[in-house]
Amino acid sequence: MERRIPIEETIEAMEKAKIQGKIKAWGVSNFDINDMMKLLNLPEGHYCATNQVRYNLGDRGIDFDLVPTMKEKNIPIMAYAPVAREDRLGTDLTKQKVLLDISKKHHAEIFQILLAWCIRNEHTIAIPKSSNSEHVINNVKAADIQLTKEDLVKIDSVYPEPSVSEPLAFVVTDEYGTQNER
Repeated sequence: MERRIPIEETIEAMEKAKIQGKIKAWGVSNFDINDMMKLLNLPEGHYCATNQVRYNLGDRGIDFDLVPTMKEKNIPIMAYAPVAREDRLGTDLTKQKVLLDISKKHHAEIFQILLAWCIRNEHTIAIPKSSNSEHVINNVKAADIQLTKEDLVKIDSVYPEPSVSEPLAFVVTDEYGTQNER
């Protein structure tokens, strides 16, 4: 049977580890807006250094409420899967004309544009997959790409910011090691 540990106890343990010099900071993972607000209303909740969530052009539901709240509280988002190949409908992002045009304009690979979009607000830390040195170099170069307002408007025309709150996107691994998105 799973034992659920109250978040207050977890925060207390993390703060103790910080005081002991065992960790520099702590954060949370997959906290939606309601979870974050509960956390931030706890006495030591404001010590949270980041919230790691799935965030990319195809999974941008958090742009409605979580991203603005995290920015207001000065807590960065840590985006996992920031360069997902497909959106929620299964459309291949690497074949989207608007993204191809923007990548040509910036003399960049489409994955660099997807990563540059993810970190465009300077309040998001992205942790893209880096399976080889070429990926690492391309990921670093993506940080130098400055998408223009015009680029962002074009991207938003195809992948608009959500107008209502949406549930977090997840990648869940089943008992066979297969990853499934939710």
